Amino acid sequence: MANEEYLPPENESNLEIIDSSPSTLAIITQSEYAAMVATANLPANRRNITTFQKQLMSYATHSQPVALSMFYTLPRAGKQIVGPGVRFAEIVAPTWRNTSTATRIFGSTDDTITAQGVFLDYEFNNKNAKEVPRRITDKEGRKFNADMILTTGKAALSIAYRDAVLKGGVPMALWDPAYQQAKLTAVGQAVSHSQRIDAAMEYLTKLGVSEWQIMNAVGVTSPKELEIDHLVTLKALCEEIKKGVRTIEEVFGSPFDKEIESLFTQLGKNETEKRLLKNSYMGRAKELLEYLRGRLAPTGQTVAKTETKATEKPAEQATQQASQAEVKTEQAKTETPQETEVKRGRGRPKKIDSAPEEKPEPQQETQETKPAQDEKPAQQAEPGRPKTLNLEF
Repeated sequence: MANEEYLPPENESNLEIIDSSPSTLAIITQSEYAAMVATANLPANRRNITTFQKQLMSYATHSQPVALSMFYTLPRAGKQIVGPGVRFAEIVAPTWRNTSTATRIFGSTDDTITAQGVFLDYEFNNKNAKEVPRRITDKEGRKFNADMILTTGKAALSIAYRDAVLKGGVPMALWDPAYQQAKLTAVGQAVSHSQRIDAAMEYLTKLGVSEWQIMNAVGVTSPKELEIDHLVTLKALCEEIKKGVRTIEEVFGSPFDKEIESLFTQLGKNETEKRLLKNSYMGRAKELLEYLRGRLAPTGQTVAKTETKATEKPAEQATQQASQAEVKTEQAKTETPQETEVKRGRGRPKKIDSAPEEKPEPQQETQETKPAQDEKPAQQAEPGRPKTLNLEF
């Protein structure tokens, strides 16, 4: 039994001796981490929740431009998604104290690149890591060039950093009040909500954006439905336009607009019918597109008419009423005072005095006409440039 437990002498040269002792780098890393945990848990260094919330609130609401940088906007399925951005995570992490963060490119394939963000909380002895993949190919499957791959990698690192801090690092219940207050600061805290909506609609209208495009961008059917999140989205989009990151067409141009206009032309809709249909489907461009497709489909015309008869009747009545109102208005404009006077009599036309009208003296100007003349130049804005608003949006 003793000979079976030991190898014979001739096989000793084939043995491999494995050193199981930790490396010097591992020992240094472990000792540094242990020292940080011990330091963070000293009574003088432990974090205070009240102090954290006060500092975070002051940073996030420092000014309107700073508050606006706390968010990001992302177009998805014809709508704009808004959420806390990497700038917000950059003030949350150091304010939370006793933490460290790190990011790195975790891996890559022919089609994607993956970034990893790490958040270490020494006081809670907790580690949170998030991985974010990003495509490095275009819609046609062609790989990006070297510069574009670097840009995509940096964007992935920023997103991984944000997710590591805000999603599992610092509890959302503690940083959400500052995030909500930053929204109010970004859209103007000193005014009422209705004033914010009026300022936003006026500013965007001066930029040449129609109400139809604005409502489609945020997915509502009326300006009365705009809430703080919608206004923050519009504010962030306007900032991107100002900085030249995106154009007005890219931001507010619906992907269905071209096809909708083409279907309007094919169906022979006039401007009044177009306006009424757009108002009926405000904020629901995709549904309007499906409705127009159903009206144009040769095989489903009968079915579409029977199914949508109840919904089309109010729109058709409104269209007829609007057309009749426009005709009456134009007839009233074309009628002269003499023609109106002739219609009042039954027999012979009533004689109209040909006495000349008394012209008011140019020096006698009433108080009501002077302010109107003074205000007229102020209401004129330079063509192609939005008028300066009292409420900045």
